[in-house]
Amino acid sequence: MALRLPVAALCALLICGCEIYAVPDPVVCPDVQQGIFNFTGNRVVLPTDCFFAQPANPANQVSNPIAFPATISFIPGGNEAALCKALPHARPSVGTHDGPTIDVASSFTLTVNGCTCPSTAAVAAGKCSCPPGSPLQNCSCPALLEQRTQGALQPVPGGYSGFTGVLLNTVIPPPGLAPPDVCDCQRTCSYSYDLAATVVGTR
Repeated sequence: MALRLPVAALCALLICGCEIYAVPDPVVCPDVQQGIFNFTGNRVVLPTDCFFAQPANPANQVSNPIAFPATISFIPGGNEAALCKALPHARPSVGTHDGPTIDVASSFTLTVNGCTCPSTAAVAAGKCSCPPGSPLQNCSCPALLEQRTQGALQPVPGGYSGFTGVLLNTVIPPPGLAPPDVCDCQRTCSYSYDLAATVVGTR
């Protein structure tokens, strides 16, 4: 996950006074594990990326580099695959594999900051929060993020030694919203990472 504030919030323990909010255990990846991997990724910066993923933009909220542990599993008797990050609240990415090549994805809602909205109607429709003195700028808005991991495991005798591929993040408006009456951070856009992993555990 790449946006700094939402992802940090999802992955952190919230400690307030004497109250400690429980963080669920990471999801166990189903079926036959192909390996446990440490993933790292570096941004591939393009001028067409989401404005909040541009390094030179003051609204940049995207981490670079990224790193996370994850398990890759295959389901016997078919071509289904799953990638499960070993992080609290992380959702499994599910999809297919063709031999060692995988194509898996997951979707979730996050909050994007620094948004600009075309009207107060768009703010209301997009469920955005904007400063009182600047009701259409510097807003915080929910958006839907799809994370798709594509690439290939590197076979070695008895398993796999690593993985190379890409992590593509695609932002789309939340359900029920349609362009052009949405805030800029809710319009469809994308940004990506070159992804690599080394195996740290076996099935």
